[in-house]
Amino acid sequence: MKKKFSEIISHRGYHGNGIVENTMDAFSKSILYFLPIELDVYLTRDSKLVVFHDCNLKRLMGVDKKIEDCTYDELLTYSFLDGKGKIPLFSEVLELVKGSVPLLIEVKRAKNYRKTCHALLNSLSNYTGKVQIQSFDIRIVRWFLEKGKYATGLLISSNPKEQYYWYYLLVNSAFFVKNFVRPDFVSYDIRGIPTPFLKKIRKSNIPIYLWTIRTKKDLKMARKYGDFYIAECLDAFN
Repeated sequence: MKKKFSEIISHRGYHGNGIVENTMDAFSKSILYFLPIELDVYLTRDSKLVVFHDCNLKRLMGVDKKIEDCTYDELLTYSFLDGKGKIPLFSEVLELVKGSVPLLIEVKRAKNYRKTCHALLNSLSNYTGKVQIQSFDIRIVRWFLEKGKYATGLLISSNPKEQYYWYYLLVNSAFFVKNFVRPDFVSYDIRGIPTPFLKKIRKSNIPIYLWTIRTKKDLKMARKYGDFYIAECLDAFN
């Protein structure tokens, strides 16, 4: 993603005001505003690659089931609580975007991460648009880095309560990230800035993405420490 295109990336598409995150409507609106799209992918029980953020359907659909335990046909029987549309197949999103804006794809942790990685790589085999990949899972990051086809970044949460503590210590160690993970970029939690970690990352000329930006105040602060900004509540910036 070249900076001259857009430094702001739409988090799960341009959603809100009746448009649900990670849906075709959200992605269509991102395209309308020429905004790169950040989205999330999971693999269903019948090996369909779908676009959805949570591992469970409960928050958005009121159904206490995991994405990985459902077939895609089953997913189509559930409705969003606060909007129209359905959970899209990743292939449908590629057909919609057609390279018109860059994609930043988060690969979610899964029971069989290699199967998800292979499915994503196969889905992108004939796609010519700009793509970058990111994940919280070091194994997924290293898998895509070894393939060498797409710029791949490490997602990092600044909150130790959201992960195993030893993992938090590892990924918040600039020495470990630079020398053992060696990502093309780092995607960092804005709640943790300022931090000496990002200063060390910047000295190594590793691009810094910051998430999630929700206000003009967030954006102003993020511009001091990052290069690209994964933002939602985008109407607040108008």
